[in-house]
Amino acid sequence: MATFHYGGQALIEGVLMRGKTALAVALRHPDGSIVYATERLDLGLRARRAMKLPFMRGLVVLYDTLVTGTRWLVRSATLQAEAELAAEQEAAAAEKKSRQEAEKAARGSTGAGGGSGPIGPAGSMLGLLALAVTPFTGACAAYSDPDSAAPESPPQDSSLGKGWQVAVGGMLLMALVLGIGIFFLLPLLLAQLAVGGADRGLAFQLTEGLIRVVIFIAYLVLIAQAADIRRTFQYHGAEHQTIHALEAGGPLTPDAARQYPTAHPRCGTEFLVVVLIVSIVVFALVGSGPPWWLIGTRVVLVPVIAAVSYEVLQFGARHRRHALVRWLWSPGIWVQAITTRQPSPDMNEVAIVSLQKALLADGNEIPAGSSVFESRPLRPEDAGGARAAPDVAGESGR
Repeated sequence: MATFHYGGQALIEGVLMRGKTALAVALRHPDGSIVYATERLDLGLRARRAMKLPFMRGLVVLYDTLVTGTRWLVRSATLQAEAELAAEQEAAAAEKKSRQEAEKAARGSTGAGGGSGPIGPAGSMLGLLALAVTPFTGACAAYSDPDSAAPESPPQDSSLGKGWQVAVGGMLLMALVLGIGIFFLLPLLLAQLAVGGADRGLAFQLTEGLIRVVIFIAYLVLIAQAADIRRTFQYHGAEHQTIHALEAGGPLTPDAARQYPTAHPRCGTEFLVVVLIVSIVVFALVGSGPPWWLIGTRVVLVPVIAAVSYEVLQFGARHRRHALVRWLWSPGIWVQAITTRQPSPDMNEVAIVSLQKALLADGNEIPAGSSVFESRPLRPEDAGGARAAPDVAGESGR
């Protein structure tokens, strides 16, 4: 059994799992098959020992969620959009051909050609999904290991060019700007309007914190109304259940995973709840000042708050057996009632494939009795670099 605490993130019709030296992604292809990809966790500074020390490792996880997580979230959405666009173009071509044949039969001539089919809903939802769900589906943060060796360089996705990188970078920048604006600066402005100059002490800090919590919950409830995001939240639940099954030492099968809750104590949603609480304390210590000071501290201190929050989250995960700790960290579990949903069995299959690929990439064994589901590489380099599916006893996939 692997001793490393694996983490992950829900994607569009898929799951990303982070291991000790590599990450693995499994996606449900529009044709019904499961495709996978692996990537070595070697991103320059992240391989350095200093980046695995307390407080520094929280910044690495934040980077993983925002940069690596967003990149794969957008890639997963693109896979669905490409298939939908191809289907629409095929339908448009068939309709064009039928119309031309009808016109030829009626007038004895070939009609004019039409344009290509429009990008479907999956393509139009791409930016919304990436911006909306990345912070809340980066679940089960992996524990850092200061003694782990630096892995090999990650393979590059040959199907994506510089234009793709620019697009993802732009979306990430937009997400950061919107996130800081909505969850840090907007509460500050509303607290200023609510309290004004009457009180710049504890009442102001508590008012700002309360407004931030209300905005946070309202945002989650709002985005959860979208059908595509609800499905992503189902994959979020499947990811949690699969990690629960691994940590319990049992086989990785859909039936075994579905016995566990969809919430997890190391969830990215719980991390954000801790961020909200820590931010109240930090901003209270910063105190009041002119507007430029208040705005500046809300922006500059975001990495500090994230680093402290990560350590608080890990402390809670390590001491969850104590009733007091479970009670103190219960708001994070409650909020996961919004960001996770009970998955369907086929979603559990995808999560299991992702975790199995991450285990193999780390050189670990698959738990005995685990299911083996048929899958194929998403990228050509994954066919040669990834190990073959394990030959283990258990139920077979379709």
